[in-house]
Amino acid sequence: VDMGETWESLDIKANWPLPYARGIAVKPDNPDVLFAGCGEATTGENGYILRTTDFGVTWDTLTLPVQPNATIWGFATHAANADRILAFSLFGEVYSSEDAGDSWRKIEREFGEIRAIAWLPN
Repeated sequence: VDMGETWESLDIKANWPLPYARGIAVKPDNPDVLFAGCGEATTGENGYILRTTDFGVTWDTLTLPVQPNATIWGFATHAANADRILAFSLFGEVYSSEDAGDSWRKIEREFGEIRAIAWLPN
């Protein structure tokens, strides 16, 4: 509203299942929809994906097909299809959603440590 001059705490930590927040992504076609990754610590043994549809007033923990092996470290949104999103754990698991996070599948191939991910146009 005022180009970042004023900030308001959303007190989201009270709604999150684990204390360490890492990655965040904004849905390209709707800035009220945010995705956040969290875990127990920097590496952690568990991770969760959370989504808000009201710009952080409320958060839902999303169901994944398997429990991530580490903190959910980050996301990549698809510029041409706003419902496509990738999420990844620090220790190499990648999850894909084609419906803006309503459902997820784990990519079969796992990687070593992942620190960033991006969609590339083809």
